[in-house]
Amino acid sequence: MEAQKQPSLSQQFVEIMVLLHNNFGRQTQVPLPLNQFGVLCALMDTQGLAIIDLSRQLNISKQQMTNVIEKLLTAGYVSKNPDPKDRRRFVVTISDKGEKLLAEHMEQFRQRFEIHARNLTTDERQELASILRRYYELINKMFL
Repeated sequence: MEAQKQPSLSQQFVEIMVLLHNNFGRQTQVPLPLNQFGVLCALMDTQGLAIIDLSRQLNISKQQMTNVIEKLLTAGYVSKNPDPKDRRRFVVTISDKGEKLLAEHMEQFRQRFEIHARNLTTDERQELASILRRYYELINKMFL
């Protein structure tokens, strides 16, 4: 009998992402169009990003990104100021209103996760917590 071939690391990663999306992310409604929500998420841990940097990071054309930013500005979720290092560019930062929206959405995600985590034993929850910490560390290390 032939041994079953193990999926590649990248294949396992994709499978986990799909699993999370299908069983978790898809069940929680995003409060904004996905491209706008993605911008807020990208700005969450930064001191601000130039429009071109957001465009590259989210793989959205600069023209489309400009429209997305304008909608977020109008709604009060972001602010746009001249870049102190280069006056030809603007830096987009998340506003208090945008941070509040993300915090509320993340809380919904957290609550949904907690509900499903009840299906695990205490030992399984501890093991998952350890695995998730390590997963975070390694994924973060990959992109340094």
